[in-house]
Amino acid sequence: MRLALTLLSAVIIAACQPAAAPHPVIVSHVSAFNAGDVAAMGRLEHPDIEWINVENSALSIEVSGRAELASMMTDYMLANPTVTGTLRDWSINGDYVSVTETATWTNTAGAQQSQSALSVYQIEDNLIRRVWYYPAVPN
Repeated sequence: MRLALTLLSAVIIAACQPAAAPHPVIVSHVSAFNAGDVAAMGRLEHPDIEWINVENSALSIEVSGRAELASMMTDYMLANPTVTGTLRDWSINGDYVSVTETATWTNTAGAQQSQSALSVYQIEDNLIRRVWYYPAVPN
């Protein structure tokens, strides 16, 4: 009973904590993405940025380096011209920021679609050093 009350108290305290404020570098990066401005995105990225996909217990480096990421983003934006991103559910722990990212787009039939994924950003020297993307789920 004591353990249950302690756990319940911890949950209540955590639920009453204010949400973390959005991180300005990440907000600016997604704003640049929404504007289709790959150069502005690059100014917010560490030269050695790593874009890492997380799938079950496997990690794979999707992109390594600012130039490679710019190339990937340019191709992605050309193939997906209607996609935009929004951010919610911020949590900041030192240099690590977790956030839920929602991508919204119009499909070829004209219907709006969206999916969300958890992302964890590592900030170094006020630049995005690493991003871990977890599997997206349809909204």
